[in-house]
Amino acid sequence: MTNGSNDFGVTLPQISFLLQILDSHKSVESVERKKDIQFDIATSLGDKLRVVCINEYTCGLAKVLEVLETFPGTNIIYVGGAWNGYTMEAKEYCIESGIGLFNSTEISGALFREDYWRYHKRDKEGNPLYSTRSS
Repeated sequence: MTNGSNDFGVTLPQISFLLQILDSHKSVESVERKKDIQFDIATSLGDKLRVVCINEYTCGLAKVLEVLETFPGTNIIYVGGAWNGYTMEAKEYCIESGIGLFNSTEISGALFREDYWRYHKRDKEGNPLYSTRSS
């Protein structure tokens, strides 16, 4: 483990923040950190999930594909803090592929669900709210 020295430029404080989210989550039973930014977790729902931590202000489809190629078996891509987001193209690709794409305000809700990749917050009328940004 290199603690923040990785090809994706994710720093140790960012990695530690995600680890804190996972360690304290009521649905996460175990967490194993590998390859600096990869977290293999087991949930109380019986899922075994691979979460990859990146730090992208706007995560586009190219970055999603790079993560999936670099970390085979990825189930969830965590883009970083609340200020980070993703393009709608990247989100739609991930939903269609059964892959979660979330920032820090979304990942906790997703981990309570079997269909975690479909999780989204809702507005007052019940419409989906995504953390999208233009590329």
